[in-house]
Amino acid sequence: MRFLLRMQPALGLHRSHVIRRLALLLLLFGANPAFSIDANQPVHHQLQVEIQPDQGRLTATDQISLPSAQREVEFLLHADLTPRLVDRDAHLASMEWLEGPVPLRRYRIQTSIPRKTFSVAYRGIIRHPLASGGERGSPLQSTPGRISTDGVFLAGSSYWYPQIGHSTVSFQLQIQLPERWRSVSQGSPLANHSGWQELQPQEEIYLIAYPYHYYQQQGPGPLAEVYLRQRDPELAQRYLQATGKYLSLYEKLLGPYPYGKFALVENFWESGYGMPSFTLLGPRVIQLPFIIHTSYPHEVLHNWWGNGVYVDPASGNWSEGLTTYLADHLLREQQGEGAGYRRTTLQNYSHYVASQDDFPLSRFRGNHGQISQSVGYGKTLMLFHMLRMELGDPLFLQGLRRFYRDYRFRAAGFDALRDTFEAVSGKKFGNFFDQWLTRTGAPILKLVSAESALTGQDYRLRIQIAQTQPDEPYRLKVPLFVHFADREQAVPYHLEMKGRDATLEIISKTRPLKVSVDPLFDLFRRLDPSETPSSLGQLFGAKRLYAVLPDAADEELQQAYTQLLRAWQQRQPGLTLLRDSAIERLPEAGPVWIFGKDNRFARLFDQRLDLLELSGKPGTFALTLAQQQAPGQTLGYITTDNAAALIGLARKLPHYGRYSYALFSGDEPVIGQRGEWRIADSSLSVQFPPISATPYPEIPDRRPLTEAGPNSTLSDWNYLPGL
Repeated sequence: MRFLLRMQPALGLHRSHVIRRLALLLLLFGANPAFSIDANQPVHHQLQVEIQPDQGRLTATDQISLPSAQREVEFLLHADLTPRLVDRDAHLASMEWLEGPVPLRRYRIQTSIPRKTFSVAYRGIIRHPLASGGERGSPLQSTPGRISTDGVFLAGSSYWYPQIGHSTVSFQLQIQLPERWRSVSQGSPLANHSGWQELQPQEEIYLIAYPYHYYQQQGPGPLAEVYLRQRDPELAQRYLQATGKYLSLYEKLLGPYPYGKFALVENFWESGYGMPSFTLLGPRVIQLPFIIHTSYPHEVLHNWWGNGVYVDPASGNWSEGLTTYLADHLLREQQGEGAGYRRTTLQNYSHYVASQDDFPLSRFRGNHGQISQSVGYGKTLMLFHMLRMELGDPLFLQGLRRFYRDYRFRAAGFDALRDTFEAVSGKKFGNFFDQWLTRTGAPILKLVSAESALTGQDYRLRIQIAQTQPDEPYRLKVPLFVHFADREQAVPYHLEMKGRDATLEIISKTRPLKVSVDPLFDLFRRLDPSETPSSLGQLFGAKRLYAVLPDAADEELQQAYTQLLRAWQQRQPGLTLLRDSAIERLPEAGPVWIFGKDNRFARLFDQRLDLLELSGKPGTFALTLAQQQAPGQTLGYITTDNAAALIGLARKLPHYGRYSYALFSGDEPVIGQRGEWRIADSSLSVQFPPISATPYPEIPDRRPLTEAGPNSTLSDWNYLPGL
């Protein structure tokens, strides 16, 4: 199961629940010599379940079939469920009580002769409360398990069925529910919607239920389903069509969809979960217009990565980064905005991940906030992008398809990915994976020099690039582009770096006009400040920053500004509040928020307000700019004529970190406009005199991965060696 945590612009996912549960099972069962279930063979559960939502009660019988005959079997079960053996020739003993989010008991079944099948009956109440499930201020919630009249949510975390070791499971689940109630689980429905079954190995078993309004659409591929809590055929139809579209896209890209259906299911609290063959979204989330174009395809794709090929809990979590690359990034790439998405990815890493907070990808398990998201999602996404550049589209896709084919319904780690790509390409990637998986930090590039000279009839261009990070240099293929006088588009090259610096020489018959180093943001690295505009994320990612409040503002606004800042101090304890009347100049030791149009320092934003035609207009505005008097410092400005809007702004604005400005209206408030300031050439770009007054043509982004046909060649993607 994956948890979606970011509410704007797209929801982010992680598998920390599954990883934690598997870690517990490994701890409890991994070293037990009396316990010898093969983890690669599924334990089959033949379940008959009755749910009484008004009582929170579950009554069940589970016929358990083991891969091999055993004389002793141990299992974990929710401590509020009381089990008994149906089999008369076996003995059931309670071993120990285990504390945790869910109280557990460990049980042992013993028989005189080895056997493969055991039957356990049990009943009890599962009704855990809802708790905050995301970052502070997030509306998302979670529960390990709940049976109520509001709905039923049971997962592996609920321990609602006997869990045996760290083996996978298959199941047939027959369910008795109140009249009009419908159930949802992974896999395919039984006759008359009496239950579900999935015979392929699974990591856990889910049971969701409510009196749903049910919609379906059978296309040429798997069945598309929608389960809504309120009747809404129009909304259902939008999701049904989107389901068919995304299933078709990824089947063509990666191979056959591994399940018989994909369902959108509305939850009874605000959530964003991704399960095998369905996604569980909250009532507000499901209505957000951008979800169907952003997080929804991400959820569909997780049925190939994470719910189709499982993540080896002993390895780093490759699934989230690969899914983000082939969903969120690919959809932006299809719109010609892939480079912009990669820049934002690198920008988030630069803003939110300080050296002391960084960690190697081999330790990434799931999303616990902005830092783990920037490393685990962003760095892994860039790892796959760099691998794609190295291989070319055809071999990259061939490797993904082979990885999916060979490891479907099996656990795999980064080592399996490396072996697969080595097999399809004939290249060795040990150093590549070791470098990006085991190290913290990122390279920092500097364009040391770029010199052009006419020698005889030829132009000789000499480019020197250095890595300036304090730790050891990385082995890199640095992309760069050169504009020549006789060409409309820049010519691509790459410079191999095996040490601290490297030099590339290019001989050309025509005059070079401009050099740009990695302008499409193809490398994972820390960005130079000149490569990105000022952004809200630079303030929200700061460990130490200041906020200057206006003494001239009316009392209501002053109280609202202070309340907003107190909320932000909970997530940024290094935020210091100042009064504008108490300081002569702004602090320079970190980013600074300036609040209110009556603030003595608000005039610094006059030009920005004029640029957006906002001067004198009503609304709630958040703007940024780079402080000229303190290079590298970002200033933020928030002003409003509506104190009530600041309650919602405190919650919403951190989700717009990639933008330079965000404009809102109303009490909610509702976003109206957001964007990024345009930036001039960065310090990783050089123009040669005479400087042209006409801008050079922009460098086009890569072709989308979906346009890679079987006849594509490596030169369609890889950088050319030169002219």
